Amino acid sequence: MSALAATSARIRSLAPALRAGLLVATSITAAGCTASDKTASGGDGPGAGAAPPPVVLPGLVGLEPAVQDQVRARHAAVVALDGDAGSSPAALADAYGGLGLVLQAAGFYEAAEHAYLHAQARAPDAARWPYYLAHLYQVTGQRGRALDRFRRVVALDPDYLPALVWLGEMHLDQGEPAEAERIYEQALALEPASPAVLAGIGQAALARGDAARAVTYLERALAVDPGATSLHYSLGMAYRDLGRLELAEQYLRQRGGGAPRLPDPLLQQSTGLLDSALAHERRGSRALSAGRHAEAAAAFRAGLALTPDDPTLRHRLGVALHMAGDARAAAAQFESALAVAPDFADAHFSLGELLSAQGRYAEAVARYEAAVRRRPSYVDARMGLADSLSLAGRLADAEAEFERVAGIDPASDQAWMGRGVALIQLGRHREVRDWLERAQLVHPGHPLLTNLLLRVLAAAPDAAARDGERALALMNERLRGDTSIETYETRAMVYAEVGRYGEAVTWQRRAIAAAQQAGQAPRARGLAANLARYEQGRPSRSPL
Repeated sequence: MSALAATSARIRSLAPALRAGLLVATSITAAGCTASDKTASGGDGPGAGAAPPPVVLPGLVGLEPAVQDQVRARHAAVVALDGDAGSSPAALADAYGGLGLVLQAAGFYEAAEHAYLHAQARAPDAARWPYYLAHLYQVTGQRGRALDRFRRVVALDPDYLPALVWLGEMHLDQGEPAEAERIYEQALALEPASPAVLAGIGQAALARGDAARAVTYLERALAVDPGATSLHYSLGMAYRDLGRLELAEQYLRQRGGGAPRLPDPLLQQSTGLLDSALAHERRGSRALSAGRHAEAAAAFRAGLALTPDDPTLRHRLGVALHMAGDARAAAAQFESALAVAPDFADAHFSLGELLSAQGRYAEAVARYEAAVRRRPSYVDARMGLADSLSLAGRLADAEAEFERVAGIDPASDQAWMGRGVALIQLGRHREVRDWLERAQLVHPGHPLLTNLLLRVLAAAPDAAARDGERALALMNERLRGDTSIETYETRAMVYAEVGRYGEAVTWQRRAIAAAQQAGQAPRARGLAANLARYEQGRPSRSPL
């Protein structure tokens, strides 16, 4: 049983940019709105039933000069059109909307929202302005308003696939998987091979408890888009629910940050508006989260051309290169980031990930330690440190680090599992029994933690740690329907401990047959040693 080493690169969300500055007096009023305009904003957002709020241009101090020029130019265009009685509503909508896009790209969310509301009021039948509003509300955490706008977009343009996908995701987030699945089925009729739609149906089915249907659609999504590595987690959970623990563990280990492909013309039209490092970073981050690694790297490089000493951009370029498969170039970027900012914990962590993946565990340990010294609560770095310590043979240090991770983040099943395995390898069997009993309270029914506890109760060399009757009762309660090799082996251990050797032999033979069928000949040979013990009427005394 493995310690579930976490060696894949993690992608972190980019914190919203902070913008300081005083509001200036110049504002754009709602002059010229008709009565229908005043109600066009609809929903629960600002402006419902009234004219949209004026667009107050924020202070631009601190922005790059090129960005200031773009914002002022868009603002001036709106002022000119709004003051011209002959301006058409469509032209005004485009001007307001264009201003909103630039303001949002620069991080001025409130002013951007007001600009979009004006655009929507002047073009109530256009889907693009409520669509941009919906995404802005997502960015600012206004989930209810985002849901309302996505509904409006779908009502205006029921054939726009990205809006349907986003609406389905919103319903999933709201805990409404049946409604989400209905919307995804509507999207599937438009594009049967869309990986985002297939994934949505799979995740909705998983949320409803239909693991078999979830596996069908999630596997189809991955077949269409192998780069959608974020789906590995959902597949792992689905296979776990089906009792196929080996497949579950395999997928959970492979989980990544790649989202299913979803071409989105409206969002693509909004990119490239600002020639600033911040805008390039945001574009790169969006591409990275969508699994478009080459596009992400290009955006980060464009940002670095403007601000070559930005360690965050250097680091994110390294992440993109690593995910594209160029570990050497990624390491060079991480080192460059540290040359500028030696205390940059993320770069130390990322170098640790690269080194661990290459089997250079002692060097990886040094990098992870550097990361946690600079950020003591850095859970991913502590997990990487614990895994690398274990792989380097420093079991006592690894055990202590896994315990620290579980203390910081009790939800980390990997930390509970990792410490359990390390304690067994250290021969501290009574301690591991108590630790895994605690794990049952934090992660009730977790199949891998339950399996490990059963093995300790049934096969620990220390008689004081064993409890065959407790193991048998727990096994009968928790392992029903599980068909993995690992669970077959665990069942055999438990039956042998309580003297039911005939059943132990039967289950061990099933484990061996399953291993042979899976093409795992070395494992099958290893399982044969315990089979011989059971056939001789002797229990196992090796939990792992």
